[in-house]
Amino acid sequence: MSESKPVRRRVNPSAAKKVRVWGKGQFTIPAYMRERLGIKENSILEVFQAGRAIIATPEKMLVKELASSVYEEIQKEDINIKELLEELREGNHEYETD
Repeated sequence: MSESKPVRRRVNPSAAKKVRVWGKGQFTIPAYMRERLGIKENSILEVFQAGRAIIATPEKMLVKELASSVYEEIQKEDINIKELLEELREGNHEYETD
């Protein structure tokens, strides 16, 4: 029985784009790359050094996505956040179960 080797993706040198580094180390990610990766204004990237390479990946935004989801529900249900927090602090709330 032979062991399968992990598939390695190679970087396509012809896909590489040159960008200029500006003040404070800033550079522009080409638009088509931002679109493919869902990187928008104010997106957070995680940046790593791998040898002489820099790797930037979109941050896993689980907490931000959760906060957005909660905010959308609050808006949809027209919940007054101040009243909700007061009720939680005072213990004047009931829990619904399925």
